[in-house]
Parts: sequence; C-alpha cells; structure tokens
Amino acid sequence: MMKKIIFLTCLCSFITIGNAQVFNTSGTLKPGKFSAGFEPGVYVNGETSPNLFLYAGAGIVNGLDFGLKLGLFEHDIYFGGDIEFALGKVFSLSAGAHSWGDFALDATGLLTFQLGKAVDLYTGLDMDVIFADDTLIPLWIPIGIEVPLKSYMLFLFETEINVTDVGSHYIGGGLNFLF
Repeated sequence: MMKKIIFLTCLCSFITIGNAQVFNTSGTLKPGKFSAGFEPGVYVNGETSPNLFLYAGAGIVNGLDFGLKLGLFEHDIYFGGDIEFALGKVFSLSAGAHSWGDFALDATGLLTFQLGKAVDLYTGLDMDVIFADDTLIPLWIPIGIEVPLKSYMLFLFETEINVTDVGSHYIGGGLNFLF
C-alpha cells in the first residue's frame, strides 16, 4: 500500500487532476475482469456537438485497472487511455493521455457515494492539460449516477460542469457491460 501511495504522489506531481466524459465511478475492475461500454453525449458551448464514446477496460491487480476510450465526432476522432488507482472504497485517482487534435495529459479524482442498495452517485475533479499553441487547462466537476440493470450491465448518466474559460459542458449517458 505504501508503494502505491508513493507512486501516486509522484505521478500527481507531474500531472494535474482527467478527461471530460468520466463514465466511471471510483471503483476499479477486479483482476482479469473486463468492461466495454458506449456513451452517446453532447458538448454544450453555445451550440451542441453530438458524439459517441466507446470504452474498454481491464482489471490488472486489486485496486488498479486500465481503460481505453475512442470518441467519434462528425469531423474528428478522440483516442485516449488511463490507469485508475483505487484509494479505499470510495476514492480513486486516474491518470492518462489522449489525442483529439492536440496531445493532452489527463487526470481525474473521483468520490463515489452509495444511494440505497445498488445505485452510486459519483463526483470529483476532472482536468486536461492540452498542449496546443498555448497550453490550455480546462477543469470540470463531473456529476454522474450508475444504476445496475443486470449483474453484467450498468446504466450511467453524467454531466460535466466546466468551471474554466476553456472547454465546454458535457451531458451523456450509456451502458457499460462487465465480463
């Protein structure tokens, strides 16, 4: 556990707090387990921009998983990956990178609260460090809900509230399948 905390501290010193479209609670996949999901959504920045995100994940060891994300837009493609570290039952940190026109580093801190027996509410901080002509650092507050529909299928709905002058608000929802 101590090695994990030291590693996370070092990692976070190089990266600020992840990427818009969290589509995830603070829980991590168990070792050898996989997930795949899709999330239609829309960016809201004075006009709407519809998109579709596809997700895949794999549990590596207890408290650590790896995820990939593919975003399909009308004229562009988003591709990214991250590693998520569970720090207890209700908090996680993830760090990664993506390309969406420009290269960016991502990190996300998430808290999850259980509502009733099975429904989870998640929130936290989500930030990109975008290396464009000028370095841009948008910051969002994600608010989402995860509802199990079957033992292998979860419904997620989320919004990301942009709190900086850079970036857009986001609203999306979809299904995540567990294997």
